Amino acid sequence: MSRIRIISDLHWGHKASLVRDADTLRPISEGADLLVFNGDSVEEKYGKSPKHINSPLPTGDQLRAIAAGWGIPTLFITGNHDPLISEHHVLELADILITHGDGSFSSITPWSQQAQDLEDHLKRIIDDPPPKSLHDYLGKIKKAAMETQLDSSRYDPTVWGRLQILFRAACPPTRVLKIISCWKKMPQVTVNRLKEFGCSPRIAIIGHTHKQGMTSYAGTLVINTGSFFQWPGALAVDITEKSLEVISIRKRRDSFSLNKRITEIPHPDGFNSSAISRAIKACTEMQRAYGHSNESLASKQKIGA
Repeated sequence: MSRIRIISDLHWGHKASLVRDADTLRPISEGADLLVFNGDSVEEKYGKSPKHINSPLPTGDQLRAIAAGWGIPTLFITGNHDPLISEHHVLELADILITHGDGSFSSITPWSQQAQDLEDHLKRIIDDPPPKSLHDYLGKIKKAAMETQLDSSRYDPTVWGRLQILFRAACPPTRVLKIISCWKKMPQVTVNRLKEFGCSPRIAIIGHTHKQGMTSYAGTLVINTGSFFQWPGALAVDITEKSLEVISIRKRRDSFSLNKRITEIPHPDGFNSSAISRAIKACTEMQRAYGHSNESLASKQKIGA
């Protein structure tokens, strides 16, 4: 049985990330036929900071090269921290939609110190030209994220230690309330954003807010895979021809592994299971053609179509 596994928000290169060596993720890939990294895999947008000239951050190419040694194809979906890691912003598998989630809020990260700058950048480019699809809209989200970071040096999470990161997260005190509010709103704003572009999936798989969990809204089950920070932790989602499984991830000593199966959701009658095998085949062919890079595939074919 073919199996696609989805994880997100590694934030490799961030001091708060539990991922120090990307190869410690190898056990998570075991048993999968395709591993999807659903955004914010690396701290790409901080890579050009002058503060990292002498201590460069891990790159998407480095992560691809490491993952290539695991023996399965991989697909990288963009996030707001790695907007240039590929040209893929969304993956559709029949009635299941996978995207990072950074397009849900108009300010991308409403809880951050850059929220207003992000929203201002997006407003300037959103109608030039207007997005015709969800993919187009998410492309503008990535552009706004990059432009905002190039304009600002006020926030660089890899410079500070864990205590400083915690201080930034908690100050001003109202920021904690904003984060909690975004956690609650995320399923609703995600579904509403998808509907704006004619997407009404049965299941939407996202990350972005780092709050793992499952919530149903307006007929769509929204699954958030959390993050590889200490808390609240990470989930993996497995999609096969028969069902979708949500599995917790644990860290033991020097590696990560799958832990307990939280739930299994059988596909309804009529589910287009061939989308699973087609996605795996497309990514396998892509990796043979382009080596470690999947950046050129978006213009060649629609994965899972």
